[in-house]
Amino acid sequence: MTGRIALVGADHNHLYEIIDRLVKAGASAVAHTTEGQFVEHYSGWQAASVEASFDDILADDSIDLIVTAAIPNRRASIALAAIAAGKHVISDKPGLTTMDQLDAVRAAIAGRPGRPWTVLFTERFENRAINEAVRLAKSGAVGTVVHVVGAGPHTMWAERRPDWFWDPDATGGILVDIGSHQVDQFMSITGSTAADVSIVSSMVGNVASVDHAAMQDIGSMTLAAGVVVGDHRLDYLTARGLGTWGDCRLMIVGTEGTIEARANVDVAGADGAEHLIVVDADGTRRVDISSVVVDWAEQAVADLADGGERLMTQQHAIDVTDVCLRAQAAAGPWGSAAI
Repeated sequence: MTGRIALVGADHNHLYEIIDRLVKAGASAVAHTTEGQFVEHYSGWQAASVEASFDDILADDSIDLIVTAAIPNRRASIALAAIAAGKHVISDKPGLTTMDQLDAVRAAIAGRPGRPWTVLFTERFENRAINEAVRLAKSGAVGTVVHVVGAGPHTMWAERRPDWFWDPDATGGILVDIGSHQVDQFMSITGSTAADVSIVSSMVGNVASVDHAAMQDIGSMTLAAGVVVGDHRLDYLTARGLGTWGDCRLMIVGTEGTIEARANVDVAGADGAEHLIVVDADGTRRVDISSVVVDWAEQAVADLADGGERLMTQQHAIDVTDVCLRAQAAAGPWGSAAI
């Protein structure tokens, strides 16, 4: 495979970092459809990419990979058509929004080697502090992990949001959408499958979006896998004065220490982003992550060439999505016991 990419659906700006990394890793952006609010800017940015219909892209045997950042509830149909045409798919998170869609993807990829369907959880793969925190926890750096706390706050920026953003049927709901990052991290740390993870409780609510009654601007879920409990909160309540889009954090508690990643900002502390702090028997220290390489795209391109699963297993993408969907389906109203 040559690593020729077509973009189908340009409705979320994550597409820029996805395409940029893939192109730098040796892939070629050769075509795009005309749908999505970012497509005009995209076509100027990737000048070698030509406009084409989805049908023409599917029929083009020289195109190996479909990247989609379409409206979330459209991503599954795009992926299913691409997989049926023999292509691979990298989707912005969430990869899909309903259990029926997940069942259809499971059926479509059954028997295919490698990882034909990838959901890119950028919070882990693009942030070196989060990535290294997960790696350290898995290596036993703080003993046996017993508790994971994930926070995924975002700034609302309501005036910038498209109409579909306010509709949980379009996004899958807050636990499926931005919660997919926290579930990915929890399951990566624990090495768990969907069958291993219990939804202890989950909640969603609307506490600040008075003009959009259906909007879920806050949510939480508590997960359990073996001896590990994971508490996760997502919201759109970050004040604009923070200076970045959200004070995302990952705290990992082990039997011999703690690891904390502060993804975007160290409030009232050190400058910049990507902070990693470890506390263990030797003391408290900040870990220098400047040498950590963001290489997910190189792994994805290599997987595309030989059918490997370096970036993640196919089962991981399926299992993270399954857990998010179950947590969303079980969610009660914010401020009450969900189960």
